[in-house]
Amino acid sequence: MPHAEPVERVRAFWDTEACGTHFVTNFSGDRDFFSKYREFRYRTEWHIPAFAAFSAAAGKQVLEVGCGNGTDGVMFAMNGAAYTGVDLTAEAVDKTRRHFAAEGLRGVFRQENCERLCFANDSFDIVYSFGVLHHTPVPEKAIAEVYRVLKPGGTARIMLYHRHSFNYYVRILGYMRARLLLKILGRFRHWEADRRQASSPAGLYGVRGNTSQEVWEVHYANFLKEGWRYLRARNFVHHCTDGPEYPYAFTYTARDTARLFAQFRSIETEVAHFPLNKYPGAWLIPRSVERWIARTIGWHLMIRATK
Repeated sequence: MPHAEPVERVRAFWDTEACGTHFVTNFSGDRDFFSKYREFRYRTEWHIPAFAAFSAAAGKQVLEVGCGNGTDGVMFAMNGAAYTGVDLTAEAVDKTRRHFAAEGLRGVFRQENCERLCFANDSFDIVYSFGVLHHTPVPEKAIAEVYRVLKPGGTARIMLYHRHSFNYYVRILGYMRARLLLKILGRFRHWEADRRQASSPAGLYGVRGNTSQEVWEVHYANFLKEGWRYLRARNFVHHCTDGPEYPYAFTYTARDTARLFAQFRSIETEVAHFPLNKYPGAWLIPRSVERWIARTIGWHLMIRATK
C-alpha cells in the first residue's frame, strides 16, 4: 500500500493478523489458544504484570490503547477493573472480544484511531498501552489523547521502544543491517534485472517477525524500491520490529519522555526486557542477571505518568 494514508498503512499490516497470533501454532479452540498465548506472553515478557499492576486496577475505569489479542485486558478484567479496549483494526477488536468471551468476562471493545479517541475528557482512571503508541504515525498526538481522556490524578502506563538498547544498536543497526547489506552486495550485478522482474502485489505479504528467510526477501524488495536510503537508521528501524512491511516503529530515550509527557504532573521511567530466555541454555542464567542487564540496555522503556 505505498500510496495509502499513514494510518491506513498501519491498519493494513495489523489486519493480516492480530498482534502475537503467530507465536501460538498448536491449539484446540479459542480458550486453549488464549491460555497458551497468555502463558507465552508472561513467560517471555515477565516484567509486564508488575508494570501493569493488574490487581491495583480493581474497581477502576481502565482504557487499553492497542488491545491486540486482549491478553492484558483479560488480566485487568479478572482483577476487577471496568475494562475498555480499543484498537485500530477490526481483527484485534474481534480477537479481544473472543478472548473475553472465552473467559466469561465483560468489557467494552471499540475500533479506534489512538490519535483521535472518541471518549470524553477525564473518562478513565488508568490508560494502559504496551508497545503500541510508537507504531502510530504521530505518537505525540496519541500521547496527547491519553492525557485528555485521563481523569485528574489518573495514571498512564505506557511502554515505548528504547533507543539506547542492545536491540536497537546491536541487533537492528548492526546484525540485521549487515545481513541485508550482504544480500544486496551479493546481487550487485542483478539489481536492475531484479527491479524489472519484481512484481507489486495487490496486498501485503503479511510476513511477521525477523527470523524466516522470507523476511530477507522482503527487505531486499524494499531496498530495490527505495534504494540506499532504506538502510538509514531512522528508516530501517521501522521495518525491523514486527516485520519488514511495517511502516512505523519509533524509538525513544528516557530523556525524550520529558518532552513527550510534558503535560503530566509526574513521570517515572524504567527500562526492561533483555530476553535471554530466547537463547539456548539461558535457563542457566539467573533472572537477576537478566534484570540487571535490562535495566540499562533493555528494549522496553516503561513510563508511569500521573495527570
